[in-house]
Amino acid sequence: MNILVVLRMIPDSAGELQLAEDGRSIDREWLDFQLNDFDDHALEEAILLKEAGGAKVTAVAVGEGANRVLQMAAARGADEVVALQAEEDAMISSREIAASIAAMARAKWADLVLCGVQSSEDVFGQLAPYVGALLDWPHVSGTNRIVANGAVLRVTQERGAGVAVTYELATPAVLGVQTASKAPRYVSGSKLREASKTPIGRAAPESSGFERSAEIITLHLPVQGGSGENLGGDAETVADRLVSILAAKGLARN
Repeated sequence: MNILVVLRMIPDSAGELQLAEDGRSIDREWLDFQLNDFDDHALEEAILLKEAGGAKVTAVAVGEGANRVLQMAAARGADEVVALQAEEDAMISSREIAASIAAMARAKWADLVLCGVQSSEDVFGQLAPYVGALLDWPHVSGTNRIVANGAVLRVTQERGAGVAVTYELATPAVLGVQTASKAPRYVSGSKLREASKTPIGRAAPESSGFERSAEIITLHLPVQGGSGENLGGDAETVADRLVSILAAKGLARN
């Protein structure tokens, strides 16, 4: 089985976001990037399938810091690593990523494409359905367990209220992984150093095969709320101060 797994680099959630000059995107120049957590689980699921049945795993990284993540993927067991190149500091949409992944899946005769169920830049989980649509392959998202038996997959999908659904589908297929069957493994420094010798392939983005039906007109950062006040002192002092605050807002009388 040939498995293609997508690794998206996303802005570090702890970083401070600033709008770009066009007011329609985030300024990415000074942001730190990290591997999307759901894609990390997709990689682990791919390695588990390889260990269980001898699959070949190709990891494709998208975004800033791709080389570092691909080194980690090779250390964890990926057989081939590829960086999807893009314009510096530019965000690649799920549609564009899907077009590139679909083209690579065809070129490499992939049997299975894995990606995270969503990311902070794809909160509606569009990547896996897009890839499935472009390839005309069956697709299931929200998986937490994948078992391969030859060309047949048994996939467990997590739903609300603790409900789990198991599907059986034939490859080739596209799966959006929510959690891997096991937690992503730790990689030692020695394995990372050894993996640094792994050659990294390069691929140019493909144009999207989808017609654009909507576009971002403007982007807004969250509105900052007012600061709080700590009411210290004894109970009588706190009560008097609280009444004063409420009175100033017209909600109480002194």
